[in-house]
Amino acid sequence: MAKGRTEKRAKDAGAHGKAARLDHMLLGVSIAGLVVTGILLWGDFTSGSLPYCGAGSGCDLVQQSAWSSFVGLPLAAWGFFAYASLGIVAAQKRPGRRNFWAALLGTAGFVVSVYLTAVSGIVIGTYCTYCLVSLALMSAAFALSFRRGTGRSLGPARVSGLVAAIVVAGFMHALALDIFRSEDRMDPELRQLALHLTARGMKFYGASWCPHCQQQKELFGAAGRLLPYVECSPNGSQAPRATECNTRDIHHYPTWILDERRIERVLPIDVLKSISGYTDRSGMAAPAQ
Repeated sequence: MAKGRTEKRAKDAGAHGKAARLDHMLLGVSIAGLVVTGILLWGDFTSGSLPYCGAGSGCDLVQQSAWSSFVGLPLAAWGFFAYASLGIVAAQKRPGRRNFWAALLGTAGFVVSVYLTAVSGIVIGTYCTYCLVSLALMSAAFALSFRRGTGRSLGPARVSGLVAAIVVAGFMHALALDIFRSEDRMDPELRQLALHLTARGMKFYGASWCPHCQQQKELFGAAGRLLPYVECSPNGSQAPRATECNTRDIHHYPTWILDERRIERVLPIDVLKSISGYTDRSGMAAPAQ
């Protein structure tokens, strides 16, 4: 009997030691993730140049895209919070609670990271080095969760993480594509100007990954979807450009063309009114530029 109890204690001690080692591994993943997302946050708040993230690089294009923020916060801030949460989970002393949250957060983080990487490659057409490192770290956290319990015991946690990730990714995609803006929320003046530009035959050439094109659209708010916009890079920055953009010899974004006049920069609202001959509701034309 004493021998049996001794063997059981030894087995439990071995299991406890294995769990402790796994905790250290998860903690290491979380610390590495905090460093990566912290570097990105530092670049966001200081506008400093990061290694492998110079102007025009893949990292710069991703960080300037519509997917670089979520509900008003930089995406790096959400990543920092996710890795901090994993670190807290790694320090949990109750194995059941620790394993549940490790599986939930690991699954959610992995799925969201895969979604963002797919967006980078398919929509933006390039990749961010820091984002790929984060994907690798989230993949490690996800893999570690499989060593913490059977599929039956942690199945609900993984299902919850998957559902949460799908909801977050769907909402993120909707915000990036601006589908929540409705015509009811459009500024009437900007709406009329956007329709006027279309009626005048003016064209706005840009690319989905171009930050200056996003700035141009943001000047119009919800009415930006009514602009006479031509997407020159429908399959990403590395794919062939749209035929119309090649025919028009478009090399810089944004490019505005009216008749034979070509302007390659972001245009303020008053300039667009002036060059297009826009007349407001009072019948007054915009001042000449």
